[in-house]
Amino acid sequence: MCGMREFDPDAPKVPLRFARDLSSAVERRAERAVVAGDAVRVRAGVFATSDAWDTSSAERFRARIRAAVRTRRRGDVTLGFEAAAIAHGLPRLGRWPEHVSLIDLAGTRPPSRRGIRWHQSALESEDVVEMRGILITSRVRTLLDIARVRDLAGAVIALDHALHTAPDPAGLHRDLLARLGTLGSLRGIRAAREAVVFADGRAESPGESLSRVRMHELGFLIPEIQVPMPRPDGPADVVDFDWAELGTFGEMDGEGKYLRDEYTRGRDAATVVAEEKRREDRIRRRHRPFCLRWGWNDALHPEGLAAILAEGRIPRVRRPSISSISDRFAA
Repeated sequence: MCGMREFDPDAPKVPLRFARDLSSAVERRAERAVVAGDAVRVRAGVFATSDAWDTSSAERFRARIRAAVRTRRRGDVTLGFEAAAIAHGLPRLGRWPEHVSLIDLAGTRPPSRRGIRWHQSALESEDVVEMRGILITSRVRTLLDIARVRDLAGAVIALDHALHTAPDPAGLHRDLLARLGTLGSLRGIRAAREAVVFADGRAESPGESLSRVRMHELGFLIPEIQVPMPRPDGPADVVDFDWAELGTFGEMDGEGKYLRDEYTRGRDAATVVAEEKRREDRIRRRHRPFCLRWGWNDALHPEGLAAILAEGRIPRVRRPSISSISDRFAA
């Protein structure tokens, strides 16, 4: 089994020291550093400096995965659930967990403890892939597993991202539905099906995915998303949300729109804001007279988004059943 450094696409942000690689004297110094607060025990026999550990929950979770895999006595571990999700680059709403999920394929029912959570699961050969020397549940199986255990918002955020970045979104959607049909009555399978049907690869950010789920949960009319608004003097302006019949469009204003390089393309925040204002004015003059805007805090706290939608006169409708949500990926 290769080291987890090879498992990571990038060099690890949290360097780890493993007791098995240290002399007894160095290990004793590491233990004293933990007591002094200068180091953190990531797992029995695995240490990181306190400075390195002061990072995002995603980086700490990646470190926990490296520690768990490297210290397993058996080499045939299979990463699943959230551990597989982060390895596949799937986003998560909120903090990453402090436990690492491993799949028990031998039926031995090992106890979940010391930062390891074991899952018993019947996996087909297609459900397991190798990533840089480590066994991990496939993208399809990982998406279905986290959709079974996450709430609808968390599941849709991952599914939307997977569909949006897939070379063949329609094919991935068909694969998800087909695999769902073979999982029988596994716990959470109904929730997973609802999330898969609701998912839409046109969503371009987790904030858009979260907003759409909140609208569904609150009972508001669901808009079309990523709708182009033609203009005579350049490429079309694309709006995040569109209620064409109401003459209203909506924009999810995440901080990235004004700060992240892929959106600002080297422009300062003031320039980005001014261009966004001109864009909104064009859309209001030519296509939709009314615009609604909200941010992450509104989407995270449904009462905030509900107030904005109600003020914008977006009607509430009966919450649709799963079967009434259109299949956007049908051939």
